[in-house]
Amino acid sequence: MKKLFFALPLVLAALGSAPAQAQEVFPNKPITVIIGYPPGGPLETFTRAMGQRFFEDWKQPIVIDNRPGANEIIAAQAAAKSRPDGYTLMVTTEAPLTQNPYLYKKLPYDPVKDFEPISAMVSANMIFVVHPSFPAATLQEFIAVARSRENNPISFASVGIGGVTHLPMAMFAKNENFKWNHVPYKGAAPIVPDILGNRVDSTILAVSILGPYVQDKKLRALAISGPARAKSLPDLPTFKELGIRDPQAGFILALSAPKGTPSAILEKIAASAKKAVNDPVFREKYMDPFAFVPIGSSPKEFAAYLVQDRTYQAERVKASGATLD
Repeated sequence: MKKLFFALPLVLAALGSAPAQAQEVFPNKPITVIIGYPPGGPLETFTRAMGQRFFEDWKQPIVIDNRPGANEIIAAQAAAKSRPDGYTLMVTTEAPLTQNPYLYKKLPYDPVKDFEPISAMVSANMIFVVHPSFPAATLQEFIAVARSRENNPISFASVGIGGVTHLPMAMFAKNENFKWNHVPYKGAAPIVPDILGNRVDSTILAVSILGPYVQDKKLRALAISGPARAKSLPDLPTFKELGIRDPQAGFILALSAPKGTPSAILEKIAASAKKAVNDPVFREKYMDPFAFVPIGSSPKEFAAYLVQDRTYQAERVKASGATLD
């Protein structure tokens, strides 16, 4: 499903000005941004907000093309087949770029050969929670309980096998030497009533999803992943602060383009994204509520991150035991 962000008169005005522009100047026509998530969630909300900033910078309409499903494979496949001219971009997490090659036996695209890195725009960290009745008030106490229950492992709810919550928690268990009873769900929505109803012991999800329940004391948060505390939960310490190896439970939101897109275009897009994520007004409205942390990397920096992350994702997939067809 495609949708334009902007009022029709603005779109028509922008399209009407294209012939007057020098054809070699990028951009001189609408840009499509493919995203592997449905409308309405925090990832799409951020993408729409970034699209508005691109429109303000370039005076060209931005079209969002939602291609949800299959761990972002559908979106990546569509982007990989697009012309490498800068007019089709892709917003993703790490999944299609560094995780899927180790999770799936075969992919309809090549994450290295089919894409040009543009920018890791933001990172999003997650909070680890238990039901208030669980017999642990701290992360250290939780680990002690988990180690003591080898024959009756603590249940952990994830958003699906091999997903952004399963892999880091598999590493957490490996690092701290305990076993899980992994309970995979189809997304985050069905997890919430089950953790609130004490039908599963624990989960780790985005701050925007679990934060309100933590603030209302309906759930007990034990730690947040990432390098810093969330502004919305300033009293919640990080794994690192607690002396526990961070399982890196989180994800990035990044921009990529089809392979062969000119480097000058990649740099221009990255610069515009960096300007947005470092704007205090943009951050307060579209980042802080979701505990998004600004990155705004260059194409070169993002490429280096992907090389490093592939090694780490291979280790996490191996630890999880997850394989998908």
